[in-house]
Amino acid sequence: MKNNILVIVTAGILVTSCVNISQQPNVVSRSDVQKQQMITLGTIIDITNVTIEGDRRLGAVTGAAIGGVAGKNVTDSETESDIASVIGALAGSAIGANLGSSMTKKNGVELLIETNSGRLVSIIQEVSDIRFEKNQKVRIIKRNGKSRVLPTE
Repeated sequence: MKNNILVIVTAGILVTSCVNISQQPNVVSRSDVQKQQMITLGTIIDITNVTIEGDRRLGAVTGAAIGGVAGKNVTDSETESDIASVIGALAGSAIGANLGSSMTKKNGVELLIETNSGRLVSIIQEVSDIRFEKNQKVRIIKRNGKSRVLPTE
């Protein structure tokens, strides 16, 4: 029974670790709907492709749980089983962190924008179907410390 619960919890963690929040500029958080946002207008002066690193934490937790369960079942000796469980959890955590990071990393773009007031700002967001070009007029939409960039034309 105890192993069944552990398998269910591990499966739940694994499934939820696949959920990924979009950072694309044309995908809006449900909590931002119908709320006022600050707008700044500007022009793109440089574009750099970047990689947005993946989430290592969820993979580490999932790997630790799976490694711990796998290690626990290696031997019949309770002491050896506990040691194997700890070693399995540590190894699973390291492997899971790397897998989680590589599975959830995304292509991004860094936009260097000169605002109409003459200030330079840099915003990184996930690549989407929106194509940006140098000298393109854009709007920066800011809410709760997060910004996204969309073309104005």
